[in-house]
Amino acid sequence: MKKTVFLILMILVMTGSVWAQSLYFDIGIGVGMATTKLNDVDIMDGSTGVNELGIDLSLKLGWGPIMGIPIYVVGEIGGIGHRIYDDYNYLQFNSYLLGPGIVFYPVSFLQVAGSFGWSFLANDTDYTGVYLYDSKSGYAWNISAALDLGGGNHGLLIGGKYTMAVNTIEISEAEQKQSLISIFIKYAYRQKKSSSRSSVDW
Repeated sequence: MKKTVFLILMILVMTGSVWAQSLYFDIGIGVGMATTKLNDVDIMDGSTGVNELGIDLSLKLGWGPIMGIPIYVVGEIGGIGHRIYDDYNYLQFNSYLLGPGIVFYPVSFLQVAGSFGWSFLANDTDYTGVYLYDSKSGYAWNISAALDLGGGNHGLLIGGKYTMAVNTIEISEAEQKQSLISIFIKYAYRQKKSSSRSSVDW
């Protein structure tokens, strides 16, 4: 059922591109503060002497502006990682997102975006005898805001992002909730067209 809904959403994304102007593309990386919970219990509770690292990776591809409005319809492939480690071992919790999204420019130098879609896990560890199961089912979403510092069709995005992924783990049926608040930097290619209705360069 969830896969059917996802396919319908992707078809709607492709249908929306009929009224689009040109290619939209962005790719980048972010770092920040990650949280991973298993059945609502933070895995860092009671932990001492370990380090953490939160990473965000994202690629968006789509079309726009739509009918002269500074909105781009996109598909996103992204993921967040939460690494917990010391001098000897590590735990790596990874959640991925695949789904449609919207990119909007309320003004020419500010981008607001969001995506929602299917999620899966790719957890890993080097602890002997410990096995981290993959995802049985899941969903993820994100919202972001960034300054667009580029000129012409090329942009440099610098901003902040919040990502949440919720997955049911196979075998154990436990729920893994993973979130990340990050600061990111991205390269973006997008078409800005001038409009007779506005002096803004769209």
